[in-house]
Amino acid sequence: MPRLAGQQPEYLQSQLQAFSERRRVNPVMFNVAHVLKPGMLTALAESFQNLNPKPLGGEPRELIPAGKKIFEEGVTATNVPACASCHGEDAKGQGAMPRLAGQLYEYTTRKLVNWSKERGQDPAKPDSSQVMEPIAKGLTPQQISEVAAYLGSLE
Repeated sequence: MPRLAGQQPEYLQSQLQAFSERRRVNPVMFNVAHVLKPGMLTALAESFQNLNPKPLGGEPRELIPAGKKIFEEGVTATNVPACASCHGEDAKGQGAMPRLAGQLYEYTTRKLVNWSKERGQDPAKPDSSQVMEPIAKGLTPQQISEVAAYLGSLE
């Protein structure tokens, strides 16, 4: 389960809509999202932004330096751009770009490993986050662990 504290409201709204429209696949989230009215959706997303996103810890500390390098520079050998180029130098995101700072290590690792499996497969309703699929596939399991550890350590 992701940490939603401090998350960008626009991002949360778009993801809840994606669950509701089955552009993201998760039966539990579909059941929650499809009953939310627009006003409820907005209020919910804004309330999460105001929660304290302080890191909870638990990430392998020894992986943080390598993860910081990937976040800031990317991986040129596999054409993976710097995460900071979209998510911001501080990993706090902006607008529809999600906050990654303080995200749980296990959650980030699992999401990057399973990126394409958890996205909708309906070509008529493409997932707006499909830009991440080649990026996730361009990272090795070790690199995914490293960047997840770095993100989990950020405030």
